Amino acid sequence: MSKPSFFIKNHLHLKAEILGLQRTETYEIPIPAIREALVNAVLHRDYTNFGRDIKVGIYDDMLNIVSPGGLPNGLTQADLQQGRSEIRNRVLARVFKELGYIEQWGSGIGRIKAMCREAGNAEPKIQERGDFVDWEFYRSTISNTEPVAGSEDMSEKMSEKMSEKMSEKMSEKIVRFIQANPNITIDELSKLAEVSTRTIERNLKSLQAQNRIKRIGPAKGGYWEVTA
Repeated sequence: MSKPSFFIKNHLHLKAEILGLQRTETYEIPIPAIREALVNAVLHRDYTNFGRDIKVGIYDDMLNIVSPGGLPNGLTQADLQQGRSEIRNRVLARVFKELGYIEQWGSGIGRIKAMCREAGNAEPKIQERGDFVDWEFYRSTISNTEPVAGSEDMSEKMSEKMSEKMSEKMSEKIVRFIQANPNITIDELSKLAEVSTRTIERNLKSLQAQNRIKRIGPAKGGYWEVTA
């Protein structure tokens, strides 16, 4: 798992903190939690489907891990939210156990959520979507901040300004894409801008509220018009 780990670390922000006389740096999403989710994806993917692979995507608002195959052995979405897990590939699971990648059967989901909560992150979400299962780890909006006594307000203002700038840049990208292709879809915008569809939808709503764009016709079969 060294290659996925290198790719992920290379695209996540580092958060710097000064504790006493020591400077510590941690990734914005706990690496052990991501590692656990990757192990989960490898163990539980459906290997009878040769046409798809496990995918890792890093967007401006989240890290996404997608594993082919629905939930195994009658497991439900409610079971997932409660942290319950079923082993799909028992031989592979035994190998991972021997190698030390698995600490305890059925405890991975709970540990992943607990590690993120302890790091002060929003709790990640695991869900079944069609014929695959995905993890969504939510990213922070600012990196490399060093809290100093009395600097809380400054950090909040910096975070707000950075979020505003990121949103403005994304909105300008979306407007340019729409000008080039008024029939462009949300999925196409997501791929071109290299962000999640959720981010695209949020920016489209903002642009519509500012009367910069408007939708002509229905969601399917309509088109976008740049008005300002």
